[in-house]
Amino acid sequence: MTDKTHFIKAVSKKLFKIDSRRPNITEKDLKARESEIGSKIFGPLKPNERREFFNDNERSWFFHQELTDQTGKVHSVTLHYEVHPNGILRVSSQQGVKNEFISGQELENFASATEIYYQRVMTQIYNRDFITGKKLQ
Repeated sequence: MTDKTHFIKAVSKKLFKIDSRRPNITEKDLKARESEIGSKIFGPLKPNERREFFNDNERSWFFHQELTDQTGKVHSVTLHYEVHPNGILRVSSQQGVKNEFISGQELENFASATEIYYQRVMTQIYNRDFITGKKLQ
């Protein structure tokens, strides 16, 4: 076991109360839980809808939505928001949608969604105060 692996396991054990009798929580598990929380920021899901919203790393946010129409065909869109020093670049999976830096109401909505996401993820998954980062009682 490398020093880095040992360090990560030690930190995970402290943060998540992981012990050898329980399976380890993986990064993939955490991202799935974070995405589930993120999906609910935009209101309740419709029966024919699947949604994800998550922070992949310090510079990347993703919004993915799938809607199944009455014929069973799935329509989806993925938006990748890249954080740059001069703004937030939206890259869309939809053809014909221009990749551009967001502004106005879209930028305000993005900022609000990321703040709500951070607050909920910190408290609901990591049991941390979202402002101070300190462990909640």
